[in-house]
This record gives sequence, C-alpha cells and structure tokens, in this order.
Amino acid sequence: MLNNGQYFAFNIWDFESARAVIDAAASIQHDVILQTSTGIYKALPAGVFSNFVKSYAANQGIHAWLNLDHCKERETIFHAVNSGWDMVMADGSSLPIQQNIDFTNEVVSYAHSRGVLVEAEVGQVKGIEEDIIVRQDTIASKEEIAEFLHRTDVDFIAVAFGNAHGEYQAEPKLHYDLVEYTTSITDKPFVVHGGSGLSDEILTKLIHIPGVRKLNISTDLKMAYQRGIEKASKSWSQPISASKIIHDEIMSETVAKMKLL
Repeated sequence: MLNNGQYFAFNIWDFESARAVIDAAASIQHDVILQTSTGIYKALPAGVFSNFVKSYAANQGIHAWLNLDHCKERETIFHAVNSGWDMVMADGSSLPIQQNIDFTNEVVSYAHSRGVLVEAEVGQVKGIEEDIIVRQDTIASKEEIAEFLHRTDVDFIAVAFGNAHGEYQAEPKLHYDLVEYTTSITDKPFVVHGGSGLSDEILTKLIHIPGVRKLNISTDLKMAYQRGIEKASKSWSQPISASKIIHDEIMSETVAKMKLL
C-alpha cells in the first residue's frame, strides 16, 4: 500500500485541517499520511470523511492515507477498518506484553483480511494525547521488542525510546540505540511518535536511521491552528478570509516538516 519512502503523519481534526495538510503535501508533490485520534474519529462521519480525503488528494495529484492513531478499543478499530481507513494502530502499550501481543494479533487478523495495515507499540510513550494519559516514562526493552516482533505480524512498529506526546518540558533523552536495534532486527517500518517539539536536528537524525519510515506530528499542527486563529482575529473581515489565514498557517507548518524529508 505504501511504497518504500518516508512519511510524516499529521494528526488532523476536521475536513479543513485535512485539506490544509493535503494542500501542503501537494505543493511539494509528496504523498502524506493523515491521522485521527480515537476521539476525533468518533466525531467524524467516517465514510464521508474517508471519501473526501481520497478524492481531494487525488484531485491534488497525490496520495493520502488515513490512519487511526492510538486506539485501544477493538470495536472502534474494526469500524475504522470497514470505513475506509488504510491503517489502524492497535495500542496495547499499557498492557502486559502478553496481552499486548494477543490484542495486536486479534487486530492484525481482522485488518489484514480486509487489506488494512496495522501499527502497534512496545513500551509506552508518555505524555498527553486526547484521552491517553501516561504517568510513567516506560522505555521499551530490547527483549520485549524482539519478542513482540517475533510473535506478531504488524506492518509498523513503534517503540518508546524516550519520546513523548505533547510539548516537551525539557530536552528529551532519546535512546537512539533502541531505534537502531529495532530496525536492525526487522524490516518493518519504524514509527517515531511524539515528533512535535523535536528540533529539526533531532528529526533529521532520526530520518537518517535506516528503517525509520513514519514520523508523527500532532501538537505542532494544533499550535499552527492556534496561531492562525490569533492572526485571523487581528485582521477579521469575512469568514472566508479567516479560514484562509488558518489554512495557510497549518499548511506552512506542514510544508516545513515535510521538507526535512
């Protein structure tokens, strides 16, 4: 479904944010992944939204994939599988390793039979993302990573290596050795969570690790949206003008990230 390139995956929240990300990707002619959190997914008309993303991206001359990010709910995952989402993340990272494996395998069996890719996570990435609150920094172990990869057939693997969701309160201590270890024992694409707030230097270093294929951005896009609102409020004229200011701010942030590729 995806080729062997590298992609930023941007968490969007409505039709307009999706349009801004797709416009950004089209402006540099690079395919892109759009993600929805569990809460956002439930608030959207799933089938209509999926059709919009696919048709709008095609009209702009690129391909956009949809991913359900960090979902712990089987029924919601299965619903996304049947609603046009291309990828789903079976997030059993808060479970003991055996239960994480069992949950992941259940999702893999269902999704793969319907042509949908599956991402899963080993260890637990801390921070705040929608209803996901992680209170302890749980770094993955090499033993758990190896066991998980051996006993599941996931398409993407995320590992907690010191990264975090939300805004970093200090310079993160990233365990690059865990990223390099994971990519050395599998050809499954590695996913970097918590890309927002990481410096361009850190993102570039991660991008240059062979096997790192997907980098997630959420908070930075929401902050761009907030900047757009603030700019629009200072030069208010018509709703369409305000919408364009917000759109352009999100688009600018997206382009800046994608150019790192």
